[in-house]
Formats: sequence, structure tokens, C-alpha cells
Amino acid sequence: MNQKRYPTIDLSGYTQYQRDSIKFEMSNYLKNISDSAFLTRFVNSYMEELRALGVRVCLDGPDSINCPPAKDSWVVKMDNIELREFYIKTTDEQFIYPAIYQKDIDIEAISLHAWFSINKLNQERKEQQLYAENYISDEISESGFGIEKDKNQVVHYRKVQPLTLEKVYNMAEALGRKYASYTYDYLLNEYIFKTSKSTPSTYYHYNRFENRLEEAGDNRFIAE
Repeated sequence: MNQKRYPTIDLSGYTQYQRDSIKFEMSNYLKNISDSAFLTRFVNSYMEELRALGVRVCLDGPDSINCPPAKDSWVVKMDNIELREFYIKTTDEQFIYPAIYQKDIDIEAISLHAWFSINKLNQERKEQQLYAENYISDEISESGFGIEKDKNQVVHYRKVQPLTLEKVYNMAEALGRKYASYTYDYLLNEYIFKTSKSTPSTYYHYNRFENRLEEAGDNRFIAE
């Protein structure tokens, strides 16, 4: 979904579907991303991370003959995955005597939004969905104001490392691993909640690299 606004283009005479199609074609990255390549890298890294966490992963579903589920299995469904292209608006500001100079900057960004359902095998499906989102953007390595000597006036300068398609695909792999970790943490905290004598006040994250539990903070699924 291209969420950028184009003030000079009038889309009022089109249907919502037509507007979305037009904006998609006007995107810088979305129109060039292969859905199959992105999803393959996301799903493969998701499964690899779960296996690294010690989880037995089957893709065939609960009726599989080749990979029959155990009684304590869980069913994870990726209900929806969405990419959005947008601008992050920021302002560069600097005081150069005797005035404050400002420059509005649009930073190109791509975000991934994912909805999951996680349910115990053979139990009624919960209506609750688990949501996560993350984004990547252009990286501004240098930015500020300076005086252009030839014209003796203040000018704005910046150096940008722009987004690339390869960075977007790398994001698919990185977030596949991250959301696999979120999945494991969800199952871990479900177990802690059910086996604790009192209601736990902390949501935990398992750090497999240091083999220890730590507070998850905001690095977790959001229940919707």
C-alpha cells in the first residue's frame, strides 16, 4: 500500500480501488517488489529461527501424515502481511547567528505489518489476533546548514543512504526471525501464565544467544 500523498494530483474522480492502483504504480519500491520472493525469505527465516529455538515446525498442517502433530502442538497462521510505503516527515533545525534555520525533510520508508493467529491444536480458534509492525527507511548520514561562500548565503546539505530493494528483502529475513521470536515468547508466556499461582506482572523474552529470560518490553506482539 502506497500511503504517500500527492497534492498536485487529483484522484477524487476515481474509486478507492482505482486510487489504490494508481498510487501503487506511483510508488518507488512496492511496484518492484516480488511478492513471492519477499514471502519466501520471510517464511524461511521465520521457520529457521523457530527451529533454532528448539521448536519442531511442520508446514503441512494438523492433518499431515508426513509430519503428524503431537498432542501439545500449536497452530500458527499468518493471517495477513502488508507492506506500506510512506514518508517520515522530519525537520532539520540549526541556529546560525542571528537566526534559526529550518528545512523540512521527507524520509522514504517501508513498513511491514503482520497479523498472526496462534491457537492450541484441536481447541476452538481464538478471535484475538496478534499484531506486529516494523519499518526501514533512508539513512541520513550527514545533515545540516552551512554558508555557501560564493553566494554568501545559508544553504541546507545532507547525505543520504537511500533504501534499496535488497534492503527491503533483507528486512523480510530480519523480521521473519524477529516475529518467530515473538511467537516463541507468546507460547512461553502462555505457559507461565497458566502454571503460575499468581498473575505474572512481566512479559518475558527468551534470549537464546545468552540462554536467559529478560523483560520483553515493547519487543512483542500486540493483542488486537
